Amino acid sequence: MTEIKPFKGVRYNSKLVDLSMVVAPPYDVINEAQQEMYYKRHPYNVIRLILGKQHVDDNEKNNRYTRARRFIDEWIQSHVLIKDDIPSIYVYIQRFKIHGKTYERHGFIALLRLESNVYTHEKTLSKPKEDRFELMKACEANLSPIFVLYDDEKRCVECITISPKIHTLLAHIKEENEEHFLYSVTDEKVINTVKNMLSKQRVYIADGHHRYETAIRYRDYMFSLYGRNEDASYNYIMAYFTNISDEGLVILPTHRVVHDVSYSNEEFLEKVKPIFDVSIFSERSDKPVLDKWIKEIEKGGKAFGVKFYGDDHLYILHNYRQNRLKNDPTHDVLKSLDVFILNKEILEGILGIPESTFTSGGKISYFHELDEALVSMKAGDVIFVLNPPSAKDVKAVALHSLNMPQKTTFFYPKLLSGLVFHMFNQV
Repeated sequence: MTEIKPFKGVRYNSKLVDLSMVVAPPYDVINEAQQEMYYKRHPYNVIRLILGKQHVDDNEKNNRYTRARRFIDEWIQSHVLIKDDIPSIYVYIQRFKIHGKTYERHGFIALLRLESNVYTHEKTLSKPKEDRFELMKACEANLSPIFVLYDDEKRCVECITISPKIHTLLAHIKEENEEHFLYSVTDEKVINTVKNMLSKQRVYIADGHHRYETAIRYRDYMFSLYGRNEDASYNYIMAYFTNISDEGLVILPTHRVVHDVSYSNEEFLEKVKPIFDVSIFSERSDKPVLDKWIKEIEKGGKAFGVKFYGDDHLYILHNYRQNRLKNDPTHDVLKSLDVFILNKEILEGILGIPESTFTSGGKISYFHELDEALVSMKAGDVIFVLNPPSAKDVKAVALHSLNMPQKTTFFYPKLLSGLVFHMFNQV
């Protein structure tokens, strides 16, 4: 069964700080320039906790992890951070606009017991896990929630948690194209109802695989030091829960720009024709046409857009010859994914790019917005426009204990770090 529980969150004191100035996105989507920007934004910005700067003279006793812990202690002592007195679940609603359409995603933050009916879909890497482990050891806290999905077509949980009669507004933060609302729910009857409903659910990690595996390692580390303690709060991880059926659950596509393609446009299209039908969608690539191109690709199913640098023609690859992969040993769930077909048939099969270099060799760049991908193109580049996977795809892959290809899912918008913290000495 899935076990969740409320907790006494540690939060910024809105009487002392402007909350909009101290929050930030998750650590793993922040580049160096953004890190500097958040550092300058406010002396109490959460960046100092989740992604502290490294100094040339760092040592075992003074480094980005120990400094994060000192910041936490100092901010608690000065009441910049305050501790809630009553265990709560925290309703978190995000209202946002993308591609001219407004969405609202509903969810809540609670503690999730580690390895309690939790399914993953992503291969993790040792370096980021080591980084998060050192941070967790120093801070003894979950500083950002992981993002998990559950599947409730009747939307019973939302009917309870979004009722304005049962929660108290804690934060309202406006950003460009986004609004974030955080509420506390302390009513024990409501919390128990949510706990019981979720106990019957599987949960699927959307974002936060590295932090989840780190939390398991930290729990085992604490057991090795002090003996097994199933009641300790480090048996849980702070998680944001949202329903797969939520209308505001948006996954953005991840388009590929392949650099220095050795084939001419004509040669490449000839090599593709045994695998896909090739259609010219347009001989123009102005903004209105590009929008229609995207919509046409979305209708295609296993369809890809292709555009070559210096050529205004927009192509669509469709009617994939599925039987080409019938002898491939890969599970059918993965073989049904657009990104797997692109990787296997085109990037590896035609262009000869080894899978091991997809994200590390510099041969491919990744973009969630088509405009940014097109602007980035230079001589020899080809862009492949993809449809995003669905949340149901994520569920199917996770249920079969498989891993999505890298750079497949991008849930939007990201959860803000800094809304609430889970300190292991606060249950």
